[in-house]
Amino acid sequence: MKGFKVLINSKVREVCIKMLSKVAEVVVVERRLNGSEYIPYVGDVDAIVAGTGLITREVFEHAPKLKIVARDGVGYDNVDVSAASDHGVWVTITPVDELFSTVADHAMALMLCVARNVCRADRSLRSGVWGRPIGAVLEGKTLGILGLGKIGYKIAKRGRGFDMKVVYYDVIRKEGLEDELGVEFRSFDELLKESDYLVISVPLTPQTKGMIGERELKKMKKTAYLINIARGPIVDHQALVKALKEGWIAGAGLDVFYEEPLPSDDPILTLDNVVLTPHIAGQSEEALEAKSKIIAEEILRVFRGEEPKYPVNPEVRGRVRYGK
Repeated sequence: MKGFKVLINSKVREVCIKMLSKVAEVVVVERRLNGSEYIPYVGDVDAIVAGTGLITREVFEHAPKLKIVARDGVGYDNVDVSAASDHGVWVTITPVDELFSTVADHAMALMLCVARNVCRADRSLRSGVWGRPIGAVLEGKTLGILGLGKIGYKIAKRGRGFDMKVVYYDVIRKEGLEDELGVEFRSFDELLKESDYLVISVPLTPQTKGMIGERELKKMKKTAYLINIARGPIVDHQALVKALKEGWIAGAGLDVFYEEPLPSDDPILTLDNVVLTPHIAGQSEEALEAKSKIIAEEILRVFRGEEPKYPVNPEVRGRVRYGK
């Protein structure tokens, strides 16, 4: 009889399920669980593989055997980490290089779509109109990166490959990377004013929530585009809709939203100067395979009584409920 139980609520690859099934009963719930919806499933689970649904303090209170929440991705703003630590539960992430490359590729894809009117031309042709919208080249334009972490680093490399001028703002200046990548540091306001394409690549924290609002959007060029592959709440959604409608900026490419799934009646869906994708920036075969292996490895480490390799709450050390 297998001594552990794992709840999977994310689209992991078969390799993850096979690795975990050797020592645990694996229960897969395909529909996205959110908050209290987890409660019927967690009473006897030792591990949760979490997607983007909220895992609240209430969930931890109903999971007396829980040892680890393994996030499928690098963002963990949907998990109440403080509650996890209070209940002696590890929270881990999957910082694999394949994921960073995948997200950076998507940032460039959104940038190219808005620059060359790819999606607009596609819609026009499908409607029977042989329209030929005029686009712009990326070469020589200024790419502004808000947050030069591992994903921002990859975006900078791609921008330089397109012969763009790359500038960045980060709360911690990365002088070593400036020389390596050929990028320049700017203050936050300078970044807003100079960027032709502003890519958001910071985690969602209390400090970054609402970081891009009406004031910031009005500081951007009227010809600039905002690209968000980070988290929706970093941008004030109502201010962005207003900016797109009134022409404060030229357009936007968005993969993340203040609410997911995006409500079907959201006014941003009616705008022609924005390209929208349903939080797929991290979705590639290579990234999914690599993340799936890391998730299984982290859970198996904890089941063996070892510490995980990629925890976000090291303070829980010594308080985890190891054992079956």
